[in-house]
Amino acid sequence: MNKKLRAMLDSINAKKQEVQDLACSVFISGCGDDKKAAADKIVRVAGTVSVSSSSMDPAKGWDGWYIVRYGVGETLFKVGDGLKIEPWLAEKFEKIDDLTWKITLKKNVTFSNGEAMTPQKVIDSLKRVGDMNERAGFLKTAVYTVDGDAVVIKTEKPRLTLINDLADPYATIIDVANTKDFEKAPIGTGPFVMASYESNKKAVMKKNPKYWGGEVKSDGVEYTKVTDANALAMSLQGGEVDIAQDLTVDAAETVAKKGNLVVKRVAQPRVYQMYFNLNKMQDKAVREAIMYGVNKKDIGEKLMKGAVSAAYSAFPDDSAYGAKNLKPRMFDVAKAKQILTDAGYKDTNGDGIVEKDGKPLTVQFSVYKRAAIAPIATEMQAQLKQIGIDVQIKNFEKATFFAPGDFDIALYYVVTMPVGDPYDFLYNAYDKDSKVNFGHYNNPEVQEWLEELQKLPDGEARMQLVHKIQQAVIDDAAMDFVGFNTIQVGMGKNVKGYLITPNDYYQVTKDLEK
Repeated sequence: MNKKLRAMLDSINAKKQEVQDLACSVFISGCGDDKKAAADKIVRVAGTVSVSSSSMDPAKGWDGWYIVRYGVGETLFKVGDGLKIEPWLAEKFEKIDDLTWKITLKKNVTFSNGEAMTPQKVIDSLKRVGDMNERAGFLKTAVYTVDGDAVVIKTEKPRLTLINDLADPYATIIDVANTKDFEKAPIGTGPFVMASYESNKKAVMKKNPKYWGGEVKSDGVEYTKVTDANALAMSLQGGEVDIAQDLTVDAAETVAKKGNLVVKRVAQPRVYQMYFNLNKMQDKAVREAIMYGVNKKDIGEKLMKGAVSAAYSAFPDDSAYGAKNLKPRMFDVAKAKQILTDAGYKDTNGDGIVEKDGKPLTVQFSVYKRAAIAPIATEMQAQLKQIGIDVQIKNFEKATFFAPGDFDIALYYVVTMPVGDPYDFLYNAYDKDSKVNFGHYNNPEVQEWLEELQKLPDGEARMQLVHKIQQAVIDDAAMDFVGFNTIQVGMGKNVKGYLITPNDYYQVTKDLEK
């Protein structure tokens, strides 16, 4: 072979390697044996809402959800089977009195930087949450002491849900003293550590070799946001991702037919919650008509093909706090129309929309961009037109959804028993002082019951009080619930160790592999 030909072949081979390397960096799969073997130890997850839009700081808002899901952070307690609380970083707990709790920590737990998780570091982490998170105000006013290998917490007021509250991801234990970047790289105790993070785009985690809980089977995990639901399903089918979170109904049906893929479905205490803005929707008759005019059963069974089940309370029917002991408003078109007629609304021009004092009954329906919300909102718009209400849908990004405060009704997607107890949701939704009481609900009687609820332990009396609070909200026509979600996750049949839980907190474990 002459020198000129050899040089040409060398050049071609070099270019070929460049192309292969580029393909490896973009798609990972399809590379050389060594690179493919390395790639196979990286688990790739994608979803339409898989990446935090703000930060990885667990103390901020609801961002702790992500750091726990990604296997970076852990809490003192976790929500186990049947929404029951069980120890995680804690070994055990003891209720000393209505104000005081003693939490004994597990021994030999370390942060990802090798530092031991001490009682003082736990206190520092909880104090930071109390200072920063509106939902954790009770941690700000609490008094903390160290008792050997235990943390003693004394709250300002009785808080019988404290152990549940410490399972909330905002209470993720991080090494406050040694974390340099809380936004992108908090130091937790989980099986993985943050490698990189792009807001609302991508989060990359690498294996924590110092994990206290045993061997971590994967080298890393990547979460990517895919804005298009169809593209999400195609990326799973094409092998570009290993796990697809929150598939649409149609996509799940398609994926389930693939021999190398599986769809796992889990019912959740996550409900499509319909807010009424009581500052603007002051006519109770209109709110009642809307509640009677929405056919929740059709939305769940026909539109969502069973991926949503009709909701008549904030809590699932199979829980102690569900709708079976309530008297909700059920779908009744004739009754909805009659309520509007009795309130002075009539269709005088024959366009199908009722008017009062010469003004058509038009309401702004605010929603945010999430795959299932759009078709549900559109169906509700059509249903409410049948009773004479003109519904105008207005779309928002989730981060700015409630910010304008100019909605009439709004559809939100929320876990109502995030830590296995109803109080947190009830307080957030109905307490007059809650920062997230977006509907501006204020019922003095309900206010008293919420305060009483914090003093009641689990049992019949607590259950009955939860029912009273919910019934009052129903009677006031202050809020309604459309349906409970069933999460649908597609993944390769070779994927192991990926959790799909009702409260959607926990996903990545040390056993995750493919």
